Amino acid sequence: MSSFINLNLTWKNWNEMSRLFGTFGVRGVVNSELTPELAFKLGLALATHLGGEGKVAVAHDNRTSSEMFEHAVVAGLTGGGCDVLKFGITPTPVLSFGIKYFGCDAGVMITASHNPPEYNGMKFWERDGSGFERERERQIEEIVEREKWRRVGWREIGKVCAEDAISPYVRAMLEKVSEVESKKKVVVDCGNATGALVVPKLLSELGYHVISMNSHLDGTYPSRKLEPIPENLGELSKAVVACGADLGIALDGDADRSVVVDEGGKVLMGDRVFALVAKHYLRGRKRPRIITPVATSSVIEDVAAELGGEVIRTRVGEPEIVGEFKRNGGDIGGEENGGVLFFDWSLCREGILTSLKFVEALEKSGLKTSEFNRTLPLYHQVKERIECPNELKSRVLDSLAKKFSSYEVDRTDGLLVKFEDGWLLLRPSGTEPIFRCFAEARDEGRVGELVELGMRELKEVIKELKSLE
Repeated sequence: MSSFINLNLTWKNWNEMSRLFGTFGVRGVVNSELTPELAFKLGLALATHLGGEGKVAVAHDNRTSSEMFEHAVVAGLTGGGCDVLKFGITPTPVLSFGIKYFGCDAGVMITASHNPPEYNGMKFWERDGSGFERERERQIEEIVEREKWRRVGWREIGKVCAEDAISPYVRAMLEKVSEVESKKKVVVDCGNATGALVVPKLLSELGYHVISMNSHLDGTYPSRKLEPIPENLGELSKAVVACGADLGIALDGDADRSVVVDEGGKVLMGDRVFALVAKHYLRGRKRPRIITPVATSSVIEDVAAELGGEVIRTRVGEPEIVGEFKRNGGDIGGEENGGVLFFDWSLCREGILTSLKFVEALEKSGLKTSEFNRTLPLYHQVKERIECPNELKSRVLDSLAKKFSSYEVDRTDGLLVKFEDGWLLLRPSGTEPIFRCFAEARDEGRVGELVELGMRELKEVIKELKSLE
């Protein structure tokens, strides 16, 4: 059974309310859209929001600009009266863990996740290790826009100290996952990013034969683009085949997402990884509740049906999944991009735990990775994108709704057009000046027709609206 949560919040009116925060956090081109001045203001606004007191964990990825933003946000936080624990270069799931482990009142993660190296961003975190809810993001925005922050006197300036969050995280993670005896060979493509600090080590300590790729940290990310999608993982696919490995694992820039490559070099899309992990993780639970956005493959409904559970569909974005969990509960959450949330472990997308749980599930299945993948029904997907100025997005969406008015549509997030033999999702990105076009069908030819239809309509609408400016 599947349910769609209608939040009565279109992309248009969300965008009008939110000038700084996108799908999750603040993100932009360094020293253009995101500057040290803005980072300082956001830190000061967070300190003001917290009442000028409390302890805030701050971590960052290894982008060339991240240390600069760390200095700026720490200055804002301490200038507003908060103490700061600096975790340094740290994956996002470790920051979420560290907030709870060290008893912090909030957290700040400096990362642009999968975006190119010229981007950076900031995500704010609750004391329970979840991302800020939309209402708290709006409160931070209001403080920044109206300059309603409060600086403290020199005697009240916050203190700063450094802490290691990775070591306790690794210890806790090793208790969460089973050791093995089979010595499967795993190639891990860290993308020169923060996952290199944790994932190869964990897999090795659990008993796997690990081959690391692109595991030296380099904030220019020379080896590949950070988003773990098939067109960026050609070298990993070749390496898996060349090494005779059982599988490959690819991480994004801050290790909150992971995808898998099978022994033949084929990339398993993120929602199939999510579905396989969910099937393993939830087995034995009564009526499990799976929370996922509208963009995720229908294969998750097949898993829910097999487990006797249900799927709840939300808007795209980690805060939307966590918000639904906090309101109504759930057992696992995940996105089509490979970000999975294990609610009994943390309220953060966990690319690290996803990797470990996938390998654990594969181990217990006794199957090859390709065979394990075939235990799920096959759906064909195509994902395209097109450039679209941010200021046109809401009008593009309204025009598309008119064009598809004769079909069954859902506007939970973007425009989901439902057909008898598949679906088409047209959705504006919350972090980049693009429109995304996703299509899915059981028939490969049909999915091509659907994505062609979606891209054709997108191009026509964008071209028409540009001509009117």
